[in-house]
Amino acid sequence: MTQLLAKGNPHETLIEHTENCLSVYFSLQETMPFLVEISGEPDFFDHLFYAVALHDFGKAATGFQAQLLSAAARWGFRHEILSAGFVAGLNYPPVTKRAIGLTILTHHKDIQTLRAQYPCFPTQQPGHETWKARLTELEPNWEPLMQIQEQVCQWYPGENCCFTPLPSLDGFINGDRDFLVPYLNDFEDHELTALHGRYGMLLRGCMIACDHLASAGRTQIYRALDELKGHLCRQIEERGRRFRGWDEFQDAAATTAGNLLLSAPTGSGKTEAAMLWADANESASLGRRVFYVLPYTASINAMYNRLLNLVSDDRIGLLHGKANYFLYRSMVDREYTPDAARAETRDTQNLTRKIYRPYKVLTPFQLLKAFFGMRGFEMQFAEMAGGLFIFDEIHAYDPHTTALILTMVERLRRDYGSQFCVMTATMPKFLKQMFVDAIGELDEIEMSSEKRDQFTRHRVRLLEGEILDVIPDISNQLEAGQRVLVVCNTVKQAQTVFEQLQPIAANPQLIHSRFILRDRERIERELTDTDLLVGTQAVEVSLDIDFDVLFSEPAPIDALIQRFGRVNRAREKGICDVCICREGSENDKYIYSTERVKQTLDAFADGDILYESQIQDLIDRVYGDGYDPKEQETFNEARTLFSQYLQNVVPFIEDRSGREEFTGLFKSVEVVPADYEEEFLAHIKAKEFYEAMAYVTSISEQQFARLHKEGQLYKQDGQWFVRTHYDPERGLALDELASNLL
Repeated sequence: MTQLLAKGNPHETLIEHTENCLSVYFSLQETMPFLVEISGEPDFFDHLFYAVALHDFGKAATGFQAQLLSAAARWGFRHEILSAGFVAGLNYPPVTKRAIGLTILTHHKDIQTLRAQYPCFPTQQPGHETWKARLTELEPNWEPLMQIQEQVCQWYPGENCCFTPLPSLDGFINGDRDFLVPYLNDFEDHELTALHGRYGMLLRGCMIACDHLASAGRTQIYRALDELKGHLCRQIEERGRRFRGWDEFQDAAATTAGNLLLSAPTGSGKTEAAMLWADANESASLGRRVFYVLPYTASINAMYNRLLNLVSDDRIGLLHGKANYFLYRSMVDREYTPDAARAETRDTQNLTRKIYRPYKVLTPFQLLKAFFGMRGFEMQFAEMAGGLFIFDEIHAYDPHTTALILTMVERLRRDYGSQFCVMTATMPKFLKQMFVDAIGELDEIEMSSEKRDQFTRHRVRLLEGEILDVIPDISNQLEAGQRVLVVCNTVKQAQTVFEQLQPIAANPQLIHSRFILRDRERIERELTDTDLLVGTQAVEVSLDIDFDVLFSEPAPIDALIQRFGRVNRAREKGICDVCICREGSENDKYIYSTERVKQTLDAFADGDILYESQIQDLIDRVYGDGYDPKEQETFNEARTLFSQYLQNVVPFIEDRSGREEFTGLFKSVEVVPADYEEEFLAHIKAKEFYEAMAYVTSISEQQFARLHKEGQLYKQDGQWFVRTHYDPERGLALDELASNLL
């Protein structure tokens, strides 16, 4: 029997690859059986079976086989177009054949690509003759192909196989005519079927997952961790603490079936509570995927490292814009060679983007990708189906992003059976209500006032003047041996304060968003020993820092509470001072609502010990009216437009504008300081892309527009470079020329 190949270099036979794909299929069926109910099709896994079993039969064409044996023998056609024709052997009604056929037809390219590049219908199309010619290429290999067709019923796990091997090309189906065009016509005529919804989404998503995972050498998907409670207990004791049982709110989370709104102070064990909730709501098959969603890169990296020791590196993935760089650097630190680290990073992230790992730590934007119809979105929806979503630091998003998240949450709950745990230490009541409205029924768990007050650790002091006026007070604290944290609202102000305090401190550090990745990483590593840290909002996230006293520019109460959390973090210093200046700089109005800041200062007017049980009342006093009119307008517009946009996101059709729409969410542009142009381009030329990322930082769209107008930006090899000065200790200074231009 002629060995028909599915892949070359190394060679893999068609039977071997199909059986590997079916191994993934059986793993999916066993691990995620709830996909049947979510799809709305009782025979979902049967339909998926036939799609997987038949998906590569078109590779038997002589031209495709020749291409596998010689790179010079370019075939110039798509094997899946021929594979779809074998659906003729299925004893199913036309509507089911269309679903299976379309899944096969699009398992590599979406409908728009196939119609544009390989049209096989109508008959007057030149592509129709090409299809007929390529079809005849199956005939010389029909005998071995017949034997593979006969394997289908042996692979089928049930008793009544619906596939009959085709003895010849007679009655062979033109998938373009019978599957693709009818689906596209229905979509364009707004006559949507189940195939345009969850059923089609899950079929194509699971089909692609089976093919991609098998090609990556993985034939099983991981299940969630069994006995998670025991693992959490051991992890607590490994961190040097004796496990004395779960707190009351953690026990409540561990017994909550369904959606949860959890409120507790920073450092009280919310992460453990969330994982206990996920464990309580996991399926019997341990197949529900867990998504831990955080807003900032630093907090995501910290949470990933924390959970890595809990669930093992095979079971957990990391997704954010700089995740590849973070993983690459961690492997280099573990003494991987650069080449080995690059290969391992590629393989790791390739698997993380598929239905493979049961736990992921990521930004909401990584979830939103699917809702913009970007390539691979069906597989992402299949993974999110029935998912368990933990949203931490939910207060941190602006009104536009909050609107997108709420719309996404609503859709996942309604259409895909997902469940949610929303956590916060500081959430205004109006925002809580928004999540209640989007999620529907949910339990609310709050730590009791008595327990909360055990976490009291700060005294609020309001200082006259602005941050530059209190430099003498900061100096006095440093001279007294205190570890001092100073938080400014803008990078420029932070740089100015740092320059004045740097000569006074023994080991000062500055941190903000305009450091290149290499220096930001170095600074974060060195924070343990610093006696002075000056920063911006970057310190509000989950950096592992604990200072003795805070001096901060005025900001809204939720931002200030996060800043307070970096002082006396371990609650081992009694009550520590957190000092707020009454005046900010003139540019603060572009960042925060002036009225919101004034309300915050009024709320803290007493300037006394800040009991944890008081914080929620103070937040509601500041945010009692919800968003201000401008914020509400932004929220409403984003909610309306995104809901309308989602009506046109259907399976099998990738949105060509989706990437541009998605990129527009970030309101920032990646740039490389001109001082590092030579190093950056040398790495790019050597295809050392992770090393090149070390020189990247971000500026806002407004800053980009100003610098572009002033001629301080230029583009080379697709990358923007900025001509302003960069210093490893101060970061990017947007008002100073680069050293090589002076």
